[in-house]
Amino acid sequence: MDREALKVLVVDDELPLREELRLFPWEAHRTEWVGEAENGEEAMRLCRSLQPDIVITDITMPVMGGIELFRRLKEEMPRTQVILLTCHTEFAYAQEAVRLGAIQYLVKVTMEERELGEALARAAEAVRQNGLLRLSERSKLRWEASKRLRQLLRGDEPEAKAGDRPAGDAEQELLKLCGASLPAAPLALFAETRPGTRSFVRHELEEALEQAEPRFGFFWQPAGDEVYLLLFQRDFTDMKALRSEAEKLLDSLDGELDRRLPFLSGSIRLFASIGETVRGGAKFAEVCRKLLFGKPLDSFYDGAGRLFPAPSEPVAAEPRAAAAENLLPAARWEEPWELGPERLLPLLRQEFAAWARRRRLPPEQLRALAAERLRGWLRNNGPQPPDWPLAAAVAEASSLGELVAALIHAVESARGDRACRREIADAKAYIAANLAAPLTLAAVSAQVGLSPHYLSRLFREETGFSFNDFVTDKRIERAIRLLKTTSLRVYEVAEEVGIPSYRYFAVLFRERTGAAPSEFKKAQPARETEEQP
Repeated sequence: MDREALKVLVVDDELPLREELRLFPWEAHRTEWVGEAENGEEAMRLCRSLQPDIVITDITMPVMGGIELFRRLKEEMPRTQVILLTCHTEFAYAQEAVRLGAIQYLVKVTMEERELGEALARAAEAVRQNGLLRLSERSKLRWEASKRLRQLLRGDEPEAKAGDRPAGDAEQELLKLCGASLPAAPLALFAETRPGTRSFVRHELEEALEQAEPRFGFFWQPAGDEVYLLLFQRDFTDMKALRSEAEKLLDSLDGELDRRLPFLSGSIRLFASIGETVRGGAKFAEVCRKLLFGKPLDSFYDGAGRLFPAPSEPVAAEPRAAAAENLLPAARWEEPWELGPERLLPLLRQEFAAWARRRRLPPEQLRALAAERLRGWLRNNGPQPPDWPLAAAVAEASSLGELVAALIHAVESARGDRACRREIADAKAYIAANLAAPLTLAAVSAQVGLSPHYLSRLFREETGFSFNDFVTDKRIERAIRLLKTTSLRVYEVAEEVGIPSYRYFAVLFRERTGAAPSEFKKAQPARETEEQP
């Protein structure tokens, strides 16, 4: 919602004022002039067809005035925000309208571009909050249903209640919770992102699912943190057709998230497990259980993949001692974690991934063991303490490719003589010069002549950070400079560094500095000179 242009309708019986307002830089304020009317009655007809987000209206007009128009809008279109234009003699009417919920009133003869811009910003925030409230209400209902869905699939309900349930009732209740019917093709959608961004991603993803639901013909429910159950209401007799439809859906969701959250490019990963079409109720719960509670190992070992078959039984974790004993077997690896970087690096680059794919340990176990070995190696070979953040990057890797890249970067950094690849140096320079732009992984990879997947891997291997974390750090560094050296407002600074969502900018800023941006700005000494943005 932060990046969508809001529709504005202007209502005034004075043609010169309407002509003047047509020249206002609407796009600069993320708004779009969609029409104009001479009186309230004409405005109501246009509102019903155009559905504007904001109405800017004069108070005194023939046929129907602005106050009556405002009352009608409150009844028929309560989410539409109203800004009033008034003369000096109409203050009492304007103040009454503001008490009733109008955004603001502006005096026509003294109105400046800045004042109208500020009023539009307030109206846009009210529109956004209303949208969040509507989504929040629907989301609350979905998440309440989600608790029951998980209870049924896990078999967590009390024995007495479960024992009294006729056969097949659980499946019927599951279908009812999802609003679906059989036949249906279930899909488990997983969304992986860093902890600090989950609430933002969840909000935008669920809104994108709401929009995609009627277009793709599925019903959906949250089924836990970062996982959703989707039920396509079609009888797919061919798995190729189901995979094709699922690919189209993932493309659509990825594109929508890139559009809504360009400042999170590269840090959100969507993938899915798909099951066969269920035609009878008896199999429905079993198929859903496998999809939702058995995250596919392939999603870790094939980091570039997006669609995976439904997992069979959950993979049992190998006892830690046995796994540690077999991690990099001595006969094959010559105890590589006892080697220096010159001998260890080729093994990591050429053999570690192949070994890991053969063993297919549960990802959390592989990450923990690799992080443990890395910490031990760093104690003996690196200048950094054993709790070096790069060891944490190993422990948090979301794919085998990320894990290998983090290991390689840690070992190369400890060696101390690594040179940055030209493509990564070019990418860094492009990022630094374009912080205000939507810096997506696809856009930057096109600039340096690499595929997005390859650039993502190289970036982590060369810098030790994900593409998105690097871009975010540079944006916050720039924001700190602007808050220290300019008089820009906080929301203007957020836009200047490419994070148009004020809420998300504030969260990121506090996460990295320990202070809210407004508090940080107030704490700065008076400035004698200002840096140009």
